[in-house]
Formats: sequence, structure tokens, C-alpha cells
Amino acid sequence: MKTIKFKQQLLLLFGLSIIAFSCSSDDDSNNNQNTQAQIQANVTANTWIITRFVDSGNDETGHFSCYAFDFGANGTLTATSSNNTYTGTWSISDSNSNDDSQDDLDFNINFNLTNEFEDLNDDWDIISYSSNSIALIDISGGNGGTDYLTFEVGSPNSNCTSSTQTTIQDNVATGTWRITNFIDSGTDETSNFTGYNFTFNSSGVLNANNGTTDYNGSWSITDSNSSSDSQDDLDFNINFNLTNNFQDLNDDWDFISQTATKIELIDVSGGNGGTDYLTFEKN
Repeated sequence: MKTIKFKQQLLLLFGLSIIAFSCSSDDDSNNNQNTQAQIQANVTANTWIITRFVDSGNDETGHFSCYAFDFGANGTLTATSSNNTYTGTWSISDSNSNDDSQDDLDFNINFNLTNEFEDLNDDWDIISYSSNSIALIDISGGNGGTDYLTFEVGSPNSNCTSSTQTTIQDNVATGTWRITNFIDSGTDETSNFTGYNFTFNSSGVLNANNGTTDYNGSWSITDSNSSSDSQDDLDFNINFNLTNNFQDLNDDWDFISQTATKIELIDVSGGNGGTDYLTFEKN
């Protein structure tokens, strides 16, 4: 009888421990969901600016000093300056629903662009957060570099209007353009775009049409130094999400020269050191 009673006690203790563990897990899961929901609610309730962005040791905060960031409840991330508007996506995901730790939360950002905004793309880890600040970190598995990104509630710098940038954008968005020179690492490929008229819409849509074939991509002009009004600091960004000749145009081009009817661009590759040239002229 003692043996049977002892076994019954063991079974009772085992059952209680399972219930306790289950309750604890449920509590942790609920708490972690609460943490995630709290951050999401705070992020969507405010407009943010980037006050720190360090990319593998390089401080690139200035690339974003003119932009206000709005995190939509539908997962849309919008970056707006006086000259440009870019749209991406954001989310917060939980890699361990059984742990009430912000260490398990990923702050995901994605801009489908080929300018400096693509550097923000990552599943960032959260260092700290408050009602007016979010500090993020990412340690690269490739080169081992460490990136830091901090958002704070606020407004962009007031000195963010480049008259040169505005002038070029206004010129480009007027009329249609054609490519009169495209040299890809020493090879003249201008003929690949013969007959195409390019329209740079103010919405950021870049259209190429030859009467029978129609392609849409994106374009923008970004300023890497908001304190200077030099075209040397401007990038002419082109992106076609295609796998034909038009993908060769994708780059953050530097300006050689620009007028109301002609834009000459250059790109020096960091990989093989090849130099590309691209010229648009107004029709």
C-alpha cells in the first residue's frame, strides 16, 4: 500500500510541475507579445528621424538627416524629404515566443532600392527602446562588421533643401529623354536603347517605351551631404527590376555635368574598377 501511495504522490507532483511549466510558458509568451505590441504601437504613433547610422565603422548618418520616417500600421515604411519620398516595408518578428526578452525581437526593414536606403535593409536586433528612441544593432555574418542604427522621435534638419538637386529634378521630370551614350566597362552598348524614350515621373517612376515595348523602373536623386549644394554630392539613382539590358542601367550614378537638356553620368565600380558612362539628352 505504501508503494502505491508513493507512486500516486509522484504522479501528482509530476502533473503539478507540468501545469506550472505550461502556465509559465504561457505567461512568457503573453509578456513577449505584449513587449512586441508595445514597441509596434509606439513606432506607429510617431514620426522618426535617424540620429545614428554606422555601417561597419563608417558614420553615414548624414545620408538620412533630411528624411522623416513614418512606420505605418500596415507594414509600410515611408521616408520623406523635401525632394524625395521612398516607400519600403517594416515589421517586428519574434524568434522565441517563450521568452520575454527584446533580445529575441527582430526589427525588420526593407527598401527595394539601389541607393543608400538599401543599407538600412536588415533584420536588426534591438539594443534598447523607449517612447522616443529605438537603438538597433546588426553584426554581419560575412565580414564580421557591426552596424548601428538609432531612430528618435523628431523632425529632419531645417537646412535640407538643395537648389541644385531641385533644379535637376525639375528639368528631368519635364519632357522625354533618350540615351545618347552608354559605355559599360569600355564596351559601347548605346544601341541597346535605341528608339526608347525615357520619362522621369515626379512620383519616382521611370518609364522606357519604344512604341511597342514598355518598361517601368524607379529613379531618384539623393544628396549625401545636406550641408553642401554641390552636384558632386548628388547621386542619380536608377533601378529596373529586370533581367535584360535595362538592368545594366541600375546604379547610383555620379554627375559629370548637367543642363536643362543634357545629363552626363559616371560610375566607377568598386569591384573590377571598370568605369561606366551614361548620357541622357532631352528629345
